[in-house]
Amino acid sequence: MENTRHMIGKYIVVRTLGQGGEGCVWLARDEDLQRLVAIKEMRGASQDREREKELMREADFLQQLRHPMLPVVYDLLWEDGWYLVMEYVQGMTLGAYIARNGCVQEEQAREWAGQLLDILQYLHTRKTPVIYRDLKPDNIMVCPDGHLKLVDFGAALRKSFGGHRERIMAASPGYAAPEQLGRFAERKGAGEDGTEEDGTEAGREVYADERSDLYAFGKVLYYIVTGADPARPPYTSRSIRDYQPMLSDGLERVIRRCIREDPCARYVSAAETARELAASGRRRSRLRRRPFVRVIEKQIWLTEG
Repeated sequence: MENTRHMIGKYIVVRTLGQGGEGCVWLARDEDLQRLVAIKEMRGASQDREREKELMREADFLQQLRHPMLPVVYDLLWEDGWYLVMEYVQGMTLGAYIARNGCVQEEQAREWAGQLLDILQYLHTRKTPVIYRDLKPDNIMVCPDGHLKLVDFGAALRKSFGGHRERIMAASPGYAAPEQLGRFAERKGAGEDGTEEDGTEAGREVYADERSDLYAFGKVLYYIVTGADPARPPYTSRSIRDYQPMLSDGLERVIRRCIREDPCARYVSAAETARELAASGRRRSRLRRRPFVRVIEKQIWLTEG
């Protein structure tokens, strides 16, 4: 019996990589260029004219992005439906990495945090800013060389698309900022308790901006240094120190400020967050051995006495 191969356009499908809300993602081979690619099915685009227009716009937008942490978009093709052809990113998701290896040491966590802030700064400072909106361990790939790549731009929002706010908002449990769930409205002069200056409750308007991505960044960083997934109990009832008592005060402060409920109480930009992260690292390098040395000296003194 003849062996038939599953083809999408000129691409030979190797296997399924995953299944999402918008459709399947396949690993495929481009025989002409002798390279592996990832092909994402854009389900529903062929039946919805508005969705089709949005897809074309998003594909054009993704092809314009150039950053080492972003997969390259090669093609948008029609084959009884629309498919997006992208660079195949080898490695495993950050979620799978932490599940297999456990939390990482602070030096590694700081390195990855710096990489994530770099890509967020790149997206946020585009001529038309890009809000990723769904930063979480399953959307971050750990490559074989140890560097990170950001994948799955299905939720990304350019601020010019339909205005600043949307009714439907990507909201991954444990990582989505409160404002993405309608728990805060954008406002000036709000207190850290989530109330207006006059004491009224915050509105329930759904929106996302740069600070929303920084909230998710803080939750991802928490997960990296503790191994505790914010999307699962008992995360909500335990502090960072319960999991990682040796974490530096500086890194803990960065995480805590990023994940404040009120957007106005967070860092205003990825650049500001990166500066604070670097400054806390310099302070840590000067102070990190002192407490340990004091403990050892005390133990020696007690033994000798």
